[in-house]
Amino acid sequence: MAQMNPDQWIKLEHQRRAVMAQYACDNHAAAAFASLRMLASKLPQAPAVQADLMLVALALCEYRAALMAAERLMDLAGQQPAAVQAVTEVFLLCGFPEKALAAWQRLEKSPQRHAAWLGLARLAERGGRMEDAAEWTARALAESPRDAATHVQAGRLARRRGHSDAAAKHLEPCAASGVPPAIRVSALYELGELRDASGDCAEAATAWREAKRCSEEAWPVETQRSRRIRELVLERNRRLVAGLTPDLVRRWRSCRGDGAPTMAVLAGHPRSGTTLLEQVLASHSAVTDVDEKDALACALRETLSPGCPDGPTLAALDDCDETKLAAMRRDYLRRLSMLGLTPGEGGVVLDKNPNFTDWLPFLLRPLPQLRLIVALRDPRDVLLSCFRLPVKPESGNAGWLCEAHAAEDYLSMMGVWECLRECLGDDSRWREVHYEELCTDFEKTARGVTAFLGLEWEGGQSAWQGARMGRHVASPSYESVRAPVHRGSIGRWRRYAEYLPELFAPFGSA
Repeated sequence: MAQMNPDQWIKLEHQRRAVMAQYACDNHAAAAFASLRMLASKLPQAPAVQADLMLVALALCEYRAALMAAERLMDLAGQQPAAVQAVTEVFLLCGFPEKALAAWQRLEKSPQRHAAWLGLARLAERGGRMEDAAEWTARALAESPRDAATHVQAGRLARRRGHSDAAAKHLEPCAASGVPPAIRVSALYELGELRDASGDCAEAATAWREAKRCSEEAWPVETQRSRRIRELVLERNRRLVAGLTPDLVRRWRSCRGDGAPTMAVLAGHPRSGTTLLEQVLASHSAVTDVDEKDALACALRETLSPGCPDGPTLAALDDCDETKLAAMRRDYLRRLSMLGLTPGEGGVVLDKNPNFTDWLPFLLRPLPQLRLIVALRDPRDVLLSCFRLPVKPESGNAGWLCEAHAAEDYLSMMGVWECLRECLGDDSRWREVHYEELCTDFEKTARGVTAFLGLEWEGGQSAWQGARMGRHVASPSYESVRAPVHRGSIGRWRRYAEYLPELFAPFGSA
């Protein structure tokens, strides 16, 4: 490629920014992906183009392209901690934890070694290797004893290990005004957990509320974009509930769906027990586990309603012929193959994703034999748990920034399932699983769901924590899923009834 002059570089950089601004506005990942691939061919040495291409490819579930962009970004900017952080998230999501580890290790002997040790500490903690996490954190603190992000990491580790005084010493200064908002958000969420553990519910609720206010300050563009998408989702769900009928569902379920794998979708509102149930089922030797990937929704949207970021409509799906439906099924398997997931003969694909809950009706058209597992839990416990999660504002969790919005989103999402459940009637290919039953009678409940998948119970499922130890958990609830099954979170919302009243208002106080 010929050397570009500065004017050409500036022109292409303006084009990149315009592409990303349009994507932020219309959420049209396919259009942004095509434009960024063109720019990447003209600007192969530009890290910003590769970073944007990586993120948009991931949003489109084009995992191979995301990995290629990540590798290219490592070549171009592998000494920059922000680039390494973005790349490691892609490696983890695509199932390459060893690449994520190597990316941080490359920085250990560089001037950025503090960032490397902090990144390694976070990886170890997420993988449940607490001793390794403590060692890396100690190195980072010794290197940069005044770094706020490192103190937040140290505080989180101390909290998780039960050292509350040490945790408070690290976290309280980082939660003060004047600390950069993104760091302060993390410290506030952690302080909320610390106050909750000590029984100070008023202070815990105050910390979580302030964390959410600070999130909007830290990520204003992401907050605005995710709220726009949220409004579109609420409207889509209203139309979906109005248009769904038993006759339509029965007609779709009577089709064959040739070429589709034997599969089940595990859905339910986030924090309803989907991750716990997934870990148990995925410990079965015949289960191919798809952990919180959007490949299924992307395959449906891009093959059956291309050019429409909001996804299909019931009427448009009903008009699809078998050729298009078969193409969607092939595209789904193509996306799974990029992750190294190939369903075995006689096995079951388990695609777990809470974000599928209000997409379930759409999935029944291309996958008429699909089995549906929906996790249920007291909505007040669900919403309290969601409210506490330290997540960056994005599509799917924008409502959690506001108590009333969080409750509205729950009713919208689960309202779609309740409507579909009525339409399914006595169809034997759906099952609800109550979190409370899983906690109080774990093995009986887990055996029942395993049998629902057409599988015999395996002894390893009882020891699922050992079988799954060290595996990356995509859910933001990775911390709690490694804990033993217990009843302690059942009815926990009552402690916060007077402090978070809007969160629970639609569901009563009994």
